[in-house]
Amino acid sequence: MTSNPAHGAHALVRGAQLLTQRELRPFIIVPLLINLVLFIALTALMLSQLGGLVDYLRSLLTHSPVDTESMSWWRAWMATAAAWAAMVFQWLAWLIAIAVVLMFLFIYGYAFGIITNIIAAPFNGLLAEKVEELLTGRAPPSEPLHRMVWRTLGRELRKLGYFLGWGILIFIVALLTSWTVFLPAALGALWGAWCMAIQYVDYPLDNHQRPFREVKSVLMRRKLTTLGFGGTVMLAKMVPVLNIFVMPAAVAGGTALWVERLRKEGDPGADALPGRDLEKR
Repeated sequence: MTSNPAHGAHALVRGAQLLTQRELRPFIIVPLLINLVLFIALTALMLSQLGGLVDYLRSLLTHSPVDTESMSWWRAWMATAAAWAAMVFQWLAWLIAIAVVLMFLFIYGYAFGIITNIIAAPFNGLLAEKVEELLTGRAPPSEPLHRMVWRTLGRELRKLGYFLGWGILIFIVALLTSWTVFLPAALGALWGAWCMAIQYVDYPLDNHQRPFREVKSVLMRRKLTTLGFGGTVMLAKMVPVLNIFVMPAAVAGGTALWVERLRKEGDPGADALPGRDLEKR
């Protein structure tokens, strides 16, 4: 089977379609409530920072001085540095402004995703289990609820350590190559897409208690499909309101992607029954 970014992007749509199935509705209520509460809290925090961001962008595009006395030290430093950069490289002012806005949205979406994924991990594991059962007719191996909760939380912390460890290294590389402008943006986009793919394709593999290294191996087999799925999820998480509904759709989509495209024939976890025709439902 070929690797195609369109297949990955369609997986998120596929996940959203699966959530309309009546068998899955009870398993998306809690994740949606968690998302809603965190969305309100993080959006309020984001809005509280918009005043400083507007001043920051104005300093880039108009070269007017910004009153830094009322700013925190890091925003004052960024505003001063940005004003100097805009004077020296006027042709880069708009590119820098666009990059700042995208970075602001990226941090917002990434923080939203990390917090919700940790809190909702046990519920996402249950949702992935039910999606797999719906698609294949067979559920993953059962285990006591308390053991599943601790295992999924431990897995989330394992993923978080992986994301942060490599993320710091990529951030350093981005800083060293920041003079190119586009290379750091490309690195950030690729890394974000890879992280989102790992995050949501991991749930069905974790339900089968596969090691974390196997998730990376599975995704590497279809690199373009993987990046297409992760990139679509990442973009959707940057959109306020839409990001409330992205997580359950991404869990369902990641599970469908693994069951239908990423799992190899002869795989020990591929002995499920053929998928059922959901179009007739």
